[in-house]
Amino acid sequence: MTTTTIAIDMDIPAGVSVGEYERIDGGHAFHVSWQLPDNLCCETCQRESRLQLVEKNKFLSIRDLDLWGKPSFFVYQEVYHRCPSCGHRQSLLPPFKRRDVKYTFRFEEQVLVSLIGSTAEDVAVRLGIAAETVERIVKNRIEDAKAKQIDPQRKIERLGLDEISLRKGHKGYATILTDLTNAERPEILALSKGRDEAAGRACLEHLSAEQRSAVRWHHTDMSPAYLKACGVHLPNSQSVIDRFHVAKKLGEVADDLRKNYRAYKRSLSGEARKKLRSQMHDFRRRPEDLNPEQVQALEDLFEKVPSLGTIYHLRWEATKIFDSAPNRAEASRLLEDWIVQAREIEMDWEPFITMLKNNWEGILAYFEERKSSGPVEGLNTKIRVVLRRSYGIQSLTTLWTRILLDVNWAAKKLGPTVAEIRGFVNQIQKHFSGCYTKKRKSHFFLISFTITIEFFLREIRGLEAGLRRRLEGGSIYTA
Repeated sequence: MTTTTIAIDMDIPAGVSVGEYERIDGGHAFHVSWQLPDNLCCETCQRESRLQLVEKNKFLSIRDLDLWGKPSFFVYQEVYHRCPSCGHRQSLLPPFKRRDVKYTFRFEEQVLVSLIGSTAEDVAVRLGIAAETVERIVKNRIEDAKAKQIDPQRKIERLGLDEISLRKGHKGYATILTDLTNAERPEILALSKGRDEAAGRACLEHLSAEQRSAVRWHHTDMSPAYLKACGVHLPNSQSVIDRFHVAKKLGEVADDLRKNYRAYKRSLSGEARKKLRSQMHDFRRRPEDLNPEQVQALEDLFEKVPSLGTIYHLRWEATKIFDSAPNRAEASRLLEDWIVQAREIEMDWEPFITMLKNNWEGILAYFEERKSSGPVEGLNTKIRVVLRRSYGIQSLTTLWTRILLDVNWAAKKLGPTVAEIRGFVNQIQKHFSGCYTKKRKSHFFLISFTITIEFFLREIRGLEAGLRRRLEGGSIYTA
């Protein structure tokens, strides 16, 4: 493989400067330094004094982000401070790493990104580190997250509170608190065992009193436990019942009423029953999703079983209110008219009507901004994928770790979108296409010639520096 020398802009941590660079076999080494403090507080006697620098004839190699698929390292000379009061010697920690590790904070981020959707063993093999190192990085980041808790300065206006089953058979529930202020980037804030009022309170108590007072809307299902917990801890918040939960209850009641057609079904032949079964699939679909033949087949069925037609039309009339009502007042009027119409027929719609009345304000609040708890359900789906991929998780601590990795942090570590990449490629093509025009051809040659001279000068300076080090006793780097 041929090699060439180029100059690139390198992102380095704030306060760090690069002195020189060495290419060693299949890796990169950067000799770095940072500004040392004038005063330092002793870890032992807690007295502050002027920096008493003690240099050690030892160089540390700290793993950093890979560069073009090859590992890179920050190399620096280890330095200490000698306390003049107690004589304690303490190491001066650089700003790009934590204590007692041999990798930078940026490398920790790379490990976490690689760990999304993968196991510690897979990441360890991919990056050339031990699986124990991966687990230690995750543990340190989890401890950092626990220490931070929820940022007290975080502005939260909309919350979601929902449950999720940790095991099959709807057993081992957990309650999840989600920040829905930014619907495009929802984030899970807290996790608590159970799905009762105590679990809801435990999640909400992770917020400060000021944050709870600032919440304007909370999205839950119609569970009395969650509604009560939010009513106590969110004094200025309006409950919003998602239309999904209303539609689910409406469908359950409609299915119960639909079963009255069984007497008609028993009078049919075997072939007619198969046809009826196919029509009942269309019965559960929206009218606008049916083709003319399916609509006509349903109308023929409704002539034979009028009660099915009544159920069908009432169900989708109620759904249409949630689709088209422009505001809260109009929705209230339409729902009241629907209730009157449903009570006039000899069918038991009372379970659905009772649900509407008991959650009237929360249901009408949906029509103010039409914000749903869809992002909460989306996060729950991601958590179920995590549970399935992990073959079940019993510990809430383990579940919280995977949620941070695969849900919260994964959303923050998203790469550029396809549109962003295409825009970047267009900018590159636009930039270089001008270099090959007649007007800019000579200018492009001058730029290329200037860059080539800079490369040669850089190489000469590098050779001079290497020769100087050898004359002084050898290179600071060893292969």
